Amino acid sequence: MSITRPDTVQDDGLPLLLAYQQRWIDEPSAFAICEKSRRIGLSWADAAESVLHAAGGAGNVYYQSYSQDMTRTYIDDCAAWARRFGLAVGEVEQSVISDEREQILKYSVTCDSGKFIQAVPSSPRSLRSKGRPGDRYVLDEAAFCDDLDELLKAATAITVWGGRVRIISTHHGEANAFNRLVLGVREGKHPRYALHRVTLDDAVDDGLARRVASLSGRPWRDGDAARWRDEIVSGYTDPAQVDEELFCKPSQGGGAWLRWDWIRAAGHAEAGQPDGYTGGLTWVGVDIARRRDLWVAVVLERVGDVLWTRELCTGRDMPFAEQAAILNRLIERYRPVRIAMDQTGMGEAVVEQAQETHGKSRVEGVLLTAGRRLDVATALREAMEDARVRIPDDEPLRQDLHAIKAETGQTGAPRLVAERSGTDGHADRFWALALAVAAAADHTGPPEYLAGGTERLTAGLTDYTGHQGGDRYAGFR
Repeated sequence: MSITRPDTVQDDGLPLLLAYQQRWIDEPSAFAICEKSRRIGLSWADAAESVLHAAGGAGNVYYQSYSQDMTRTYIDDCAAWARRFGLAVGEVEQSVISDEREQILKYSVTCDSGKFIQAVPSSPRSLRSKGRPGDRYVLDEAAFCDDLDELLKAATAITVWGGRVRIISTHHGEANAFNRLVLGVREGKHPRYALHRVTLDDAVDDGLARRVASLSGRPWRDGDAARWRDEIVSGYTDPAQVDEELFCKPSQGGGAWLRWDWIRAAGHAEAGQPDGYTGGLTWVGVDIARRRDLWVAVVLERVGDVLWTRELCTGRDMPFAEQAAILNRLIERYRPVRIAMDQTGMGEAVVEQAQETHGKSRVEGVLLTAGRRLDVATALREAMEDARVRIPDDEPLRQDLHAIKAETGQTGAPRLVAERSGTDGHADRFWALALAVAAAADHTGPPEYLAGGTERLTAGLTDYTGHQGGDRYAGFR
């Protein structure tokens, strides 16, 4: 069947699809993402491509979004496009899918080609059996869907047999999985993905304001585009909302202790490489865990006024003996000035054993009470803000660093809480890094190297009893 693409000129002198809409449906890549402004008609234009795809027999189309209303709207748009193209499609069908947690509605239309367009709320399980040759998958408002990483993992298999994946969304915070994906594409980490970006200004430049006026029956005058644009922007009361909703700039996220721009700026390809160790002063931070959360150890080396991550060690469900063995290895390799270990809860016995082995002046047990947590976290925050820390380009680390949020406590002082969403623990990497940074911040003098290679700390370091100076590092040979 020969199908004419929707490029006819309208009464307003513009093509049926505006330039940014046409670029989107013409995208040839297997994977494509569009970060966009609100309400610019991109999903509507995508529905046209889905109709052309299915009616032409290229393959089935699967559409998902977080909202049932959006799935119905998309299918209705597909039916309307089919009528515009003069294509025969069946009536919109509605059926119920039984999920493990709920019953969800599925909407679909079937074309004369035998191919169909199906729309359901987002669920990774519903994609597991999909992916026949030529199928097309569309995920709309992806930033607002639960389990985006799982959805993309399931959708990727659709491309095995020549299918295509399309991801459309406005932004929903810098920590969101959609923004992480966009950044990864922009940084060249996902070379198979094409990235489109359409801000409100981009859409206005391509004729959106004039199209809105035409559909509203309003006459068009010089200067109307700028006036319409300013009216839309002035309707928002928060500049951060304007940036996120209209100009593709994700918000920092309320209460984040460490800003995303600090975290990204701290990343360096040479950080986290043990071979980069130059023999300078080092500190180790250890967040202790046994079962549910991660055990994490971070080694920092001071180079000039910058603390470089030399090693980042993690483990889950790791026996205490194995934790001790890793710590012993780190001490032997890096000869740290101070090891700061979380002594809270199960850390009590672990810290005592480490102090017995390596000396109380070298191993500091840190009881992370509310006040001490704030002190330790503030040391990291100040170092990150001043760009005095270098970390590996490691996504789980970045997510942990952004997972700590500041809330106002009953006394008015900040209260730090850790979000588990988007992380593989309880911000454990944050606390290990913070402990190491705080230990380095407490150090005001270099170690003295004594005969036989042992060290003694000079003024400025205190052991866990509060005594100045410190004994020799017992057990360190």
